[in-house]
Amino acid sequence: MNHNSLFNYSRFKLAITYAGVMGATLLICGYLAHVVMVKAFTRTIDRELEVFGRIFEDKLKPRLKTPGVLPVNISNSLPEICFQKQSCPIFKSESAVMGLLLDGHYVRLLNVNGEAIAAFYNSPNQFPDNFDLNYSYDITNSQGELYHLHLMPLFINDNQLWGYLQVGRSVQRLNHYMNGLHLLFVLGVPFSMFIIGGAGWWLAGFAMLPIEKSYQQLQQFTGDAAHELRTPIASLQTIIDTNFITQETKQSLQRQVKRLGSLTEDLLLLSRLESGLPDAKSKLNLQQICLNDVVADVEEELLPLGMKADVLLSSHIPEDSDFYIQGNEGQIYRLLLNLVSNGIKYTPVSGEVKIHLSANNNYAIINVIDTGIGIPAADIPHIFDRFYRVNADRSRNTGGSGLGLAIALAITQTHKGKLEVESRVDHGSVFTLSLPLFSTVNR
Repeated sequence: MNHNSLFNYSRFKLAITYAGVMGATLLICGYLAHVVMVKAFTRTIDRELEVFGRIFEDKLKPRLKTPGVLPVNISNSLPEICFQKQSCPIFKSESAVMGLLLDGHYVRLLNVNGEAIAAFYNSPNQFPDNFDLNYSYDITNSQGELYHLHLMPLFINDNQLWGYLQVGRSVQRLNHYMNGLHLLFVLGVPFSMFIIGGAGWWLAGFAMLPIEKSYQQLQQFTGDAAHELRTPIASLQTIIDTNFITQETKQSLQRQVKRLGSLTEDLLLLSRLESGLPDAKSKLNLQQICLNDVVADVEEELLPLGMKADVLLSSHIPEDSDFYIQGNEGQIYRLLLNLVSNGIKYTPVSGEVKIHLSANNNYAIINVIDTGIGIPAADIPHIFDRFYRVNADRSRNTGGSGLGLAIALAITQTHKGKLEVESRVDHGSVFTLSLPLFSTVNR
């Protein structure tokens, strides 16, 4: 599987996973919302029916004497009562109670066994008998309309149970509303998952950009490391194949081993810097570093290299102030050593390399200025990459592992600084290092 296919496959899996998780979350939340809404509606309707039933309870209590038996003459005082197997009289009334009964409410009387005895304004046979004495339930009437029924005990003298008053109301409109909500949910969730999947695809691509970049860097690093190690290994193999060791051969072996050792140490250091791990040769604790002393030490160490290359190395260090930063002195020294030694290597005979130390806006500024061969504009964005070499230097006559600037940048970032470069071909380069100042001491 190539790089693009692997990237798109991973991106697709992330998008599908994201859409699936969000879809499952929507389904669970929708189900919970449905359960809560049904319970809330049921509780509200039961309370409403309880209040509605009290009206009829107050009418009935004074007239009920024997449990499960209605007085023979109760029709005289309550003509709206309708008995089993009797046609229900039609009354014209503008009362609020009558309006509710005509608008879908229902009231009937049950004996202690849950058998229907009579109803108000309606046939008591609209619903089956409630033998199980269910307190609250939904059921369809003889016309197929959905009702919610609520059971109330009816007590007479000395709190004796006479029977039950069952009140109800039509929930057909509520049922239509819930069915519409279910349909909307059934159609909305897949559509939402489609939208979320598209957004997940975009977000996955955006989130994976750093991973893709790291993967590309890893591929490039693997290829470059193999290329860099191939030369010294091939040289060692050739020397070993000669089957005899001369002084010159021994020196060649030492150079190749030294080159391999240097390359290995540089790779280890760079890996530790970029991963945030401590360097084995460095202290973990931060310390105050006097940049004046570090610049002077770097100049002193590299003067012989400059003299050998016939390059004038000089520095400008303020005499009235000492600039202090907080960090790792060994790493800062290595950083400056890499920048200045690079300047010397790439500066022709009779050229010049200058180190300039100053301060600006709470930052210590170190400029490494050379009059060397310069860097083409197309190469400048890549010079801090591992093993990257400007085409003119592919011969590697200058030596080195190709990791110096990569290490310099990693150390700079570890110390929360900035490293920038300006260069023109055949006019030289200026590397500008900015590090946060800890303090400035006037002499």
